[in-house]
Order: sequence, then structure tokens, then C-alpha cells
Amino acid sequence: MADQDGRHESGRSLQDLNAVLRKTDLFGGLDDRHLDELASRGRRRLYEPGQTVFMQGDRAEGLHIVLRGRVKVFKVSPRGREQTLMIMGSGEPVGEVAVLSGESHPAGAEALEHGETLYIPRQAFLDLVSREPEIAMRLLSALSSRLRAFTTLIEYLSLRDVAARLAAYLLSLATAESLQETFDLGLSKTQLSAAVGTVPETLSRAFQQLARAGVIETSGRKVHVKDRALLERVARAG
Repeated sequence: MADQDGRHESGRSLQDLNAVLRKTDLFGGLDDRHLDELASRGRRRLYEPGQTVFMQGDRAEGLHIVLRGRVKVFKVSPRGREQTLMIMGSGEPVGEVAVLSGESHPAGAEALEHGETLYIPRQAFLDLVSREPEIAMRLLSALSSRLRAFTTLIEYLSLRDVAARLAAYLLSLATAESLQETFDLGLSKTQLSAAVGTVPETLSRAFQQLARAGVIETSGRKVHVKDRALLERVARAG
């Protein structure tokens, strides 16, 4: 069944939603009664890859909890240049800052792949926060983490060259401790370009630069880190 925005509700049960919400940092400590309230007052929405979750400037009438898939949060300049701010995965909230302030969304959000969110109306969320101060404290912690992430992003965009930005992004994906690792970027070149604040042509040159230096090998969206220590030096020295 489609909602008024053309998106479709899924068949998840309240029990399924409770299980997902219980794993989130924001709602993990709530009892079943409060989780049932959130699940029943929320609306489940399915998204296709590239579909808009909300636009920059839209009135923030609710927040989304990512249930499945990934959501890109991004800004668009007056000239149409896009900068990816964050990529949110399962269990993470999207749009909560604007919901708290009651203002418009300062950035847009778009599904990167087939996914699902739980949309919680603003008043339902505020009602719960007023009764459960612990949620407000968890939200402050989440916002502090976002602020640190944005501070790092500003530093890299303003002070580091593209190769260093790319190296830092690859390090964020390469979580294993071994010196040789292989992983999927999970993004197209256009999406990755926006994430590191450049254009696809410049991104390709940065990949070639790292490959020539013996840092990485690439095959499609697969990246093999040949020398993690050198990748870390590139990220720091850019």
C-alpha cells in the first residue's frame, strides 16, 4: 500500500520493528511499552535506490530510523555541487536535528540502495523524549559524535588534497587489523566523489596515484589494500 508520498509501507510486524529499535543506540534502553508506542505511531517506508527521503529545505515533520539499507545525507550548493555529509546504516536516525528544532532540514537525504525506514512523526518523538530524559541524553551523545565527524570532514575538505581524503575514506572501510585487506566500496564513483568532495575525474586520478604508489589495487568496486601503513601516511600527510 502506497502512502501519500508514493512510497510503500512494508509488512514488518510490531515485533520485528521492536527487535530493530532495541538494537539502536537511541532507543535500545526502552521497555516494550515504549517500543510498541514508537512502532505503532511510526510508518514504515520502502525506498528504491536514488529515491529521495527528504529534500534540503523541507519542513522537518518527523525523523527516520533506517531499518534496512543505507541513506546518504548531503548538501547541494547554489551551483548544484553535491557534498555527502554522512552515510547512515541500519539502526541510525536521519533528520533528528531538524525535528528537535522544529525547522527545515539543513540537508537532503537519499536512499543509496533498496531500503526501509521507520518514519516517526515529530510530536510522537517529542512526547517520548519528554517522558524519557534518557533518550535526550543519548541524542546529545549522538549529536556530539556527529559534530566530531563534521569537524573532521571540514578539516579534510579544506586542508587535505584529494588523495588524502580518499585514503582516509578507504581507511574507514578497511576495519581489519591486517596489512592486506579487500573490501567493496559500496558506492558508485559519482557517489564516492561526493563523499570525498571532488569530481569523478579527479577521484580517478587519486585512485591511480595510490595504485602507482603500491598502496592499493582496484577491480571495479573492489579495493585491495596492499600497504595499510602507507595508506595511513597518505591520509595524514595530505
